[in-house]
Amino acid sequence: MGKIKLKTEALACEVLRRAGVPEAQLHSRMRKSGQGLFLLSIPFIIPLIILDHVSLWATILLQTVYGVLVCLGVLLAFDEQEKPRR
Repeated sequence: MGKIKLKTEALACEVLRRAGVPEAQLHSRMRKSGQGLFLLSIPFIIPLIILDHVSLWATILLQTVYGVLVCLGVLLAFDEQEKPRR
């Protein structure tokens, strides 16, 4: 899981650098982007909750997009914090 997280953070940093974000703000902007992706995933699951008869392909597409956005959002938004050793 560590390699996936590192590659995701590197990709997000590269995109933010190209957008002109200063180096000092990269970490906080990356976390905000992750939170935004996490929130952006919500509209993709709501149609499946509301509608009863959705085609199989639409269901697969919506669930896949939802899953990808949630995973990327969680990887970017939350830090892994180590417990202090006593």
